[in-house]
Amino acid sequence: MGADMMDYKESLEAFKASCRAYRNEKENLVRYKNVQYLNPLTEQLVKFMKEDVDYVDRTLEKIEKQCGTNAKLMIFLLFVEERTQVDIAHEFGITRRQVQYSMDKWLHAVLDYKED
Repeated sequence: MGADMMDYKESLEAFKASCRAYRNEKENLVRYKNVQYLNPLTEQLVKFMKEDVDYVDRTLEKIEKQCGTNAKLMIFLLFVEERTQVDIAHEFGITRRQVQYSMDKWLHAVLDYKED
């Protein structure tokens, strides 16, 4: 119920925050994967990291399913790899404005729960 109650702006901020932590959390999850015993605090931390990584993965999958592979790739590069819109525009042979417009359209498609 929690995520459905967020508005688009809150959903976008949550997604951006999760993306910023994604690479680091994924590396940490690999580190903890084969540890036999974790103290309760670390166990809870690992659970939160897994939820965060899963959220980003699910959202990227939704973007790919609804908007295509290039959309998923651009969003990944922008938010996980923290590349600039100018870099993405250059790499894909489009204008920065097109990147901004497309990004907004794709993110609204998957994060704007009020459109359901």
